Amino acid sequence: MPTAPETTWNKGRVVGKKPPLTPDQVALIRMILGQDRALRDLALFNTALDTSFRGSDLVRLRVSDVATPAGVREIIEIRQKKTESRNARPVQARLSSGTRDSLRSYLAASEKQMHAWLFTGQGARWSHTHLSESQLWRLFKSWLEKARLDPSLYGLHSLRRTFPTHIYQQTGNLRAAQLLLGHASIESTKEYIGTEQAEALEIARKYHL
Repeated sequence: MPTAPETTWNKGRVVGKKPPLTPDQVALIRMILGQDRALRDLALFNTALDTSFRGSDLVRLRVSDVATPAGVREIIEIRQKKTESRNARPVQARLSSGTRDSLRSYLAASEKQMHAWLFTGQGARWSHTHLSESQLWRLFKSWLEKARLDPSLYGLHSLRRTFPTHIYQQTGNLRAAQLLLGHASIESTKEYIGTEQAEALEIARKYHL
């Protein structure tokens, strides 16, 4: 009896490193979310970009991580879930004025308490449960689709890579990118944002035979 052809897990998917978003793509998604009055999604997108946190850390932020009773913090600090068992140093991030504005609007509309999860599902049933990483991906996928970008080309690490990659491309400061990502090793940062590959391709572009 003939067997059905086996379907590989990555059929139709782009495997390997997923690229960061470009500044134009970031601006487009922000514009779309702003026009949709999607307060939670805009605050989530902006916070993801500014902090470069892993998805597992992003979805577990509490209101008190980003705000005090006096207002939204400019600098926030967390212990990464992936490295907390190793007594790693906390990771800090600076929130831009635009991100703080989007968080203020979201918090004012949602009326969340300081101890509450920051990013939750919508509706009474889900308002006390933080988003899962799979829900975060579905949201990101929907933003990409609204911006007419192919979701198969991107992943949650695209969000995490975007700001450190932009900083490195603009300044050449790899140490700053390392601190943003919370990597213990500079080599991990080189590998993560692909600096050596990008530099090799640029050299190849300049010196083609």
